[in-house]
Amino acid sequence: MMEARPHLSVVIPAYNERERLTRFAPGIVEFLQSKGQAFEIIVVNDGSADDTAAVARELSKTFPMLRLIDLNPNRGKGGAVKAGMLEAQGNYVLFTDADQSTPITEVCKLLDAMEHGGYDVAIGSRSMPGARVELPQVWYRALAGKLFGIGTRFFCISGIHDTQCGFKAMKHDVAQKVFPQVTSNSAIFDIEMLVVATREGYRIAEIPVKWVHDPDTRIPYNLRRAIKIWLELFRINRAQHVTWALKARTN
Repeated sequence: MMEARPHLSVVIPAYNERERLTRFAPGIVEFLQSKGQAFEIIVVNDGSADDTAAVARELSKTFPMLRLIDLNPNRGKGGAVKAGMLEAQGNYVLFTDADQSTPITEVCKLLDAMEHGGYDVAIGSRSMPGARVELPQVWYRALAGKLFGIGTRFFCISGIHDTQCGFKAMKHDVAQKVFPQVTSNSAIFDIEMLVVATREGYRIAEIPVKWVHDPDTRIPYNLRRAIKIWLELFRINRAQHVTWALKARTN
């Protein structure tokens, strides 16, 4: 007899996250258990230099619903999330950051939008009315984020206020359709994911969530990185324009 599909899969990309996994994983499990529905947690170790993989394996002994995907070498956040989303078995699949800047308790809002609101994708937003940003980013990161948001809307996708909140969910079949088409392994893979989902005709809900900035980020900001991110935005724009053109020819 086959096991029932989990109601929810939670994908956690992890690069040098041994401490935060130890700190937050038990709380994630406790909250999801309180909901009374089957779930799984997939930790994707993205070629960490520390013992993140060993910590995840140890956690799985206590929490058998937690499993590890161990990537080596490092692929980047986009590659790690993609690996986890395609491996996930749940009816709904969420990816969330290991630092829990948006706490797992906010997942109920996203699930409600998909289960009862008719949406295919639900994304957390720090910019929508009702969002609670309890500890904002430093001013230069906030400014860079606003400028990048303008560029994103101009070059890639409009109508989304916050593309970069690391708390997004979708139906299982949507993930299986969208993520094979995501080519970005970078931290802005979310943009391409949303472009693909829009092109495929999926309905996207942007949900205000609680968010607390963690200064101990794994994605530091500097000029060199900023230039690389803008170049990646232009690459995504070109790649998706090619895909649009090919799709138009075949229709």
